[in-house]
Parts: sequence; C-alpha cells; structure tokens
Amino acid sequence: MDGLSHREVMEGVFHIGDGRGNFCTLLAGTTGAILYDTMMGLGDLRSYVAGLTGFVPMVINSHCHFDHVGGNRQFDRVYMSEADLPLMDVGLSELPILEETQRMDFSYMVPNFADKSRVRPLSPGTVIDLGGLTAEVIALPGHTPGSLGLLIPERSLLLAGDAISPQACLFFPESSLEDYKKTLEMLKGVPFDHFLLAHFDYLFPKAKLDRFAQCLDLIGKKRSQEYVFYPIPTLGGRLFVLDLADPDTGELVGIFVKNADAGRPPAKKRG
Repeated sequence: MDGLSHREVMEGVFHIGDGRGNFCTLLAGTTGAILYDTMMGLGDLRSYVAGLTGFVPMVINSHCHFDHVGGNRQFDRVYMSEADLPLMDVGLSELPILEETQRMDFSYMVPNFADKSRVRPLSPGTVIDLGGLTAEVIALPGHTPGSLGLLIPERSLLLAGDAISPQACLFFPESSLEDYKKTLEMLKGVPFDHFLLAHFDYLFPKAKLDRFAQCLDLIGKKRSQEYVFYPIPTLGGRLFVLDLADPDTGELVGIFVKNADAGRPPAKKRG
C-alpha cells in the first residue's frame, strides 16, 4: 500500500518502512497500541496501521524533524516532548527549502507543523500499558533537546528514533554534543538488549553503543571532512569517521558535529 511495508521484528513490534529509508514502529499489545513516529507521511499510514492492529494507536514522535512527523496530520492527536515544540515553527519555515531540494510538493506537511492543536506534550517517566507490553518514555537529548525513546521491558528493547545512531547527526542548531555524550553514558545503565532506529531496518545489539561512544574520542583529535546536509544545504558541519564499513552491518560509523564543536586536529609532524 503506497510503498509502505513492514516486518514484525519481535512479537507485537512492527517496523514499518516507506521505501525511502525512513521507518516508524508500531507496538501492539492486547489492549492498545503505540505508533512511534509517522515518517514523511507518504501513503495512507493510518489505514496501513489499522490493518496491523485493531486499535487506534497513540502516536508519539521521537522528535520534531520533518521525516518523523510527516504523517501526523493523519491522526487526531500526537504526543512529543515539550522541549521540541519550538521546532514546529522551524520545520514550517524549512518546507520551501525542502520542496526545492527534494523536488516534491511538501504542502501536505504544512498541517503537521502549523496545527499545534493536535499536539500534546509527553513527559519522560510516563509509562503506557498496552496489555502484555508496556512502554516507558525516556529522555534522550542530543540530536534534539526533546528527543524521546520508548523502553519496552517485556522485549528488552529500546526505540530510539535518531537519538543514537552509527551516524550521529549533531550538526543541527538544536543539537547538543554535550547532551549526546550524557545520553550515551546514561544508556549504559538502562536495561535493554537491543534497540531500533528510524533509518535502519534491523535490530542493533546494545553493545554497539560502545562503538558510537568511540566516535566521541575522534572529535578534535582526527582529521574530519566538511559535510553539507543536502535536504537543507544551509545546514552542515564536520564528519569524523571511525569505520567506513562496520564489520557486522556494513554501515559507516561516524559522527557529524557543528563546526564550532569540531576542534582542530593535532598538527602532523614533519620529517
């Protein structure tokens, strides 16, 4: 349906893709459901989700970037962190740029950012009982101030959106390198075995967080390369690469930071 597809990665956990490298996750218990993110809103996501569960899901946005809130307009109410609410105005202002770079009509996205009446704040520490599955909301700041994750203890699973990633994106004006460091450190003490991300179609073992943390040690100590965020070319920074191809996934492992955070690598010795 409309390019949408899914696979059940664990019982009651459906990872849904739009065919463009974006994913959202449906949690389905015996008494309710949660839809974590709505991707770019391409296709009839509401009907697709209805075909997987008999419940109207509670929609929770991991954060307020265009490729995570694009289908919000298809649902009557959505939840996100209060800390990310200011990004709704930012997202609205960026739509004309996206139309030019992506060569798409993004007018359908306007309600996602302009209609604030459908959005409700969601606080970390909230626990949602779905019947056989529970989801605890946890704060994962860094990528954005209000990035939220969902911890599902019955599956030893963390849903993390873009908050952690083999290609951590911390070049946005709203991103914080220091908060990202604290998030990675905090997650060491959180009980889960695997995590799902919004731009990858497979489970990551928790041990991969150690690789992500190693990227932090590169900043200011290794040469980096300039990076431009092609959907919004006014944004960019520096890329530090730990591994061009992770031995398990084949993915590049690195970190994108603001120019101000990149520091200077040590000078090469001569002679």
